[in-house]
Formats: sequence, C-alpha cells, structure tokens
Amino acid sequence: MTSAADYYRGNVTWVGSLDRRLSSLVELTAARRPSRVLDLGCGEGVLLDALAARLPASTQLVGMDVVPPPAAAPWRGVTGNIAGHLPFADDTVEVVIAGEVLEHVPHPDLMLSEIRRVLTPSGVLLLSTPNIVGWANRVLVPLGIQPLFTETSSEVHLGRRFRALGQGNQVQGHLKVFSHRALLEIMVRTGFTVQQVLGMPGEFPKPVDRVDRLCARFPSIASDLLVVAVPADRVPDSPAPRRKDSRPPSAGTTNPRTAEPHV
Repeated sequence: MTSAADYYRGNVTWVGSLDRRLSSLVELTAARRPSRVLDLGCGEGVLLDALAARLPASTQLVGMDVVPPPAAAPWRGVTGNIAGHLPFADDTVEVVIAGEVLEHVPHPDLMLSEIRRVLTPSGVLLLSTPNIVGWANRVLVPLGIQPLFTETSSEVHLGRRFRALGQGNQVQGHLKVFSHRALLEIMVRTGFTVQQVLGMPGEFPKPVDRVDRLCARFPSIASDLLVVAVPADRVPDSPAPRRKDSRPPSAGTTNPRTAEPHV
C-alpha cells in the first residue's frame, strides 16, 4: 500500500506559482517581521523565495516537505512528513505557514496540535484551505455534481460531468475538506484563537472568476479560506467522541453485553 509520503513524492500537488492565496500569506508574514518562519508543505519553495526577498537576511526561513528542497535555495529545507511529529522544539517558531496543506493530511487535529506546540506563545499560524461550502458547490451539488475540492478516486476526478469542472483530471490528494464553520471549530478544538478569517478566490476561468472574486468578500461562501490564528491560553477539554452505536439504551431494554435489563 502506498503511504501518504510516497504519494506526495510521486505526485506534484503543491502550488507552483505565487497566486493570490500565497501572495496574501507572504504579505501577512512579511508585515510581522518574524525572526523564524516555518512553511509546512513548502513544495519547491515559491512562497519562501518571495519571503527571502522581502525579509532581512537574518530571518530564519525553514521549509518542510516530503520532497527534498531545490538546490541553492535561499532557505533551509527539511525533508519529512508534515502530517506527523514535527522535528522542531517547543515554542521556537514565530510564524507557521500552512498554505493549502490541511486538506491533504489524514489527521488534521494532530497537525494543528503539532503546529501549536512549535509556535512561541506570541506566535501566529497563517493557514489557507478550500471551503467545501463555497458559492460554486452551492450551485453544483443540487445539480448532482461531485463537490469541488473533494475526491472519490485516488487517480482522477469523477462525478464532475464536464471537463471544465475537472472531470478526468489528476487528483490533488484531498483527504479532509472543511466548511467555514468546521475550520473554525477544529482550530478552537486544537488550542487556537482565531483572530481573522479572510475569503480567498479559487482558480476559475473568465468570466466566472469575476463572480469568484466577488464571493471572496464573504468568507462563508468564498472558494478558499485564509485564517490568522494564535495559540490560546489553554487547550479546551474536548468531549470524548461518540460512536454511532454508543447511545445509552432506553429504560427497560436489554444490554447485549450483560444480557441484563436496564432499569
């Protein structure tokens, strides 16, 4: 069976150009003038290259991905699995960037918890990810079309009907896709305080891109979401998850484990 790391080594899924989403992450990072930045899922380092040109030479820029960094990169590359334990000490990074990566990991709770661990108490997480309830999916799903940003095959997009919607295209390896509400809830659950949520446009052809840019003004229906979050004072106590079969039996029914009636 192919592991997640092997999959991403063999499939180019990172953003290869400084699009509107990455540009926004660069601007937000550069404005903070941090001394140490960690870019998770950095790919070939497009975002880090831009930061290297904007920030002082003394800034420590670190990128981590399953693929080795490009030769002579103006930043330090760490090759490893961003979905597991991060090889960085506690409270050592001022800005962590997770641009378009949360949807690719099998355990986003773990990833966010690890990010919180390595952030300094005054640090900040800048995260962007697709919004499954964006305006386009609100139009397409009632028509019976597979939602954008979701995948059913591990090889090609299915259920989109039209090539313009990605039918038959290579998949990106999306595993967990968030609504606006779900993203905020998992941030709080893993110990973050959300300071700002911005809507970001996706990648739509003309003239649909005009509608997309308009809807990006409203995060709840934007195609992409950008979150600015800081470590909360404490991680909230989360209730134990309930399984479908964990409902307490009604009074007078029989417990199948003990064969005794409940009273």
